[in-house]
Amino acid sequence: VPSPMQIVVTSENLKTVLHWQYPLMSETPYFTVEIKPYDLSDYKDVSACVNISAHFCDVSKEIYGFGTSHWFRVKAVVGSQQSEYTETEEFVWRKHGKIGPPKLDLSRQSDKLMVDIYHP
Repeated sequence: VPSPMQIVVTSENLKTVLHWQYPLMSETPYFTVEIKPYDLSDYKDVSACVNISAHFCDVSKEIYGFGTSHWFRVKAVVGSQQSEYTETEEFVWRKHGKIGPPKLDLSRQSDKLMVDIYHP
């Protein structure tokens, strides 16, 4: 069974998602995602992403500490066989996360200009 490929972590406005590619198979592949924060000695399951068929996993709730290092890995299961894990490079939210610009609404009320700013 081939391992997942091209694993990428994207993070914008505190939403952090792990994406990967996988070749087409005659049987549906299922994936399990694990995380290892810097202060843990081993990986643990991302509970929302165990035996999923999607090629992505929202890991936002697993990230803690904007300066803490995290690593992720994914394996595939096809039928009764499983692949080796494919691991990501180190992910640090403060270094790799992005915050988009705020949303602005402008309106005019008689002789006043109103500016509403919404954080991302």
